[in-house]
Amino acid sequence: MNLYEYEAKRIFAEYGITTSPGVRITKPEELRKIHFGYPLTLKCQVLVGGRGKAGGIKFAKDLKEGESLAAQLLALEIKGCKTESLLIEPKASIKRELYLAVTLDRGRGCPIFIGSAEGGIEIESSENVITVPVPGKFQPYIARDLAKKLGFSGALFNKIADCATKLYKLFEELDLDLAEINPLVITEGDDVLALDGKIIVNDDAIGRQKRFTGWQEKHLTDMSVREGRAKLAGLNLVELDGNIGIICNGAGLTMATMDMVKKFGGRPANFLDAGGGSDAEKTLFALEIVNENPDIEVILLNILGGITACDEVAKALVEFRKKHPNRKMSVRLRGNNQDVAAKMLADSGLKLIADVEAAVKDAVAQANSKTPVGVK
Repeated sequence: MNLYEYEAKRIFAEYGITTSPGVRITKPEELRKIHFGYPLTLKCQVLVGGRGKAGGIKFAKDLKEGESLAAQLLALEIKGCKTESLLIEPKASIKRELYLAVTLDRGRGCPIFIGSAEGGIEIESSENVITVPVPGKFQPYIARDLAKKLGFSGALFNKIADCATKLYKLFEELDLDLAEINPLVITEGDDVLALDGKIIVNDDAIGRQKRFTGWQEKHLTDMSVREGRAKLAGLNLVELDGNIGIICNGAGLTMATMDMVKKFGGRPANFLDAGGGSDAEKTLFALEIVNENPDIEVILLNILGGITACDEVAKALVEFRKKHPNRKMSVRLRGNNQDVAAKMLADSGLKLIADVEAAVKDAVAQANSKTPVGVK
C-alpha cells in the first residue's frame, strides 16, 4: 500500500525526522488560511511517480498566483491518477540534495540502505548510488557507515547518520517495503530536511499494523476499479490489453501460464493470483471480476490443488456456470480432491482438462475463434 506524501511526512515527523511545515488543501481558496509566507511550494498528492516531470510541483510568489496554480494542479491527472489534494509548504532554501531509502533486498535476504550524494528524479540511473546492507539486527554503526560513504564529516555526518537510524526504525516497526526520502536536503543553515517522502506498507502486514486499518480503500487510486476491488478482496489483479482472462493460484504459476498463452499465440487480459487456500467464495469472486472485463473472450483457470482444494474451486465454477452459461472457459485442475472436482464439473457440463499445455492451447483457440472450441 502506497502512502501519500503528506501521510509519509507525518510518520517521518513522529519518528523525529525533520520535515517542512505543510498543510494539505483540496480547494484553491484554502490557501488564504495558510500563513507560511511566500514563496510557497504546491505539490500534487498522487500515488504514482513522475510527479515533477508531469508538472505536478509549482511555486507561487503570492496568493493570486497560488490560487491560480492550485486550481490547475487540482485538475491535473498524472499517469491516469487524479490529483487527490495538494500539499502546501514554504519554499525551502536548499544548499544540497541527497537521496536516502531503506528497502528489502530479496537477493541478499535482508533490508538495505540505498543512498546517493545527489537527489532528484531518476536517481536509480545515477552512478553515485551506494548501498549498505543490514544483514542482522540493526546497529547505529551501520548508519554511520552510510554517512561516511556519502562523504560526510563533522556535524553533518552526525545528522545524516541520525536521520538514517530513524528511517530504519520506522521501516522496521511499521513493516514497510520501502521508506524513501528524495530529496533529503541540506539547507543553507545546514539543517537536514526531508523535503519529500515515500512509504510503501507491506500488504501482508496491514492486519497487524493497526494504524493502517481501513486505509486501503482510499489508497487504491493508482489502480483500475476492478484492480482495486480485487485488492480489497485479497486478490492480486493486474489488467492488461489481451482477451484471455487468467486465474491461477500463486504468482509463479500465474506468470508461467501467461508465458504459455503468449507462446501459443494468445494475449493475456490480466494477471490474477488468487493465492493459496482460496475457497469457493473467493474463487467465485475472482471469476466474476475477470468476467466483468468486456475485452475477455475466454477465461483460462489453472489451479494446482494443495492448500486450495480442487472441489472448492469446482463449487465456484459450477455456480459461475449457472450465471454465465455462454462464457467460453478452459479449466485445468490438478491436486487435492481432483477426482471429486472432475465429477462435479462433468455433472455441470464443464470439461476438466488435466494437461496444462492442452488447456492453454484450448483457451487460445477459443479466444481466436468466433465460435466456442473445446468447452461448450
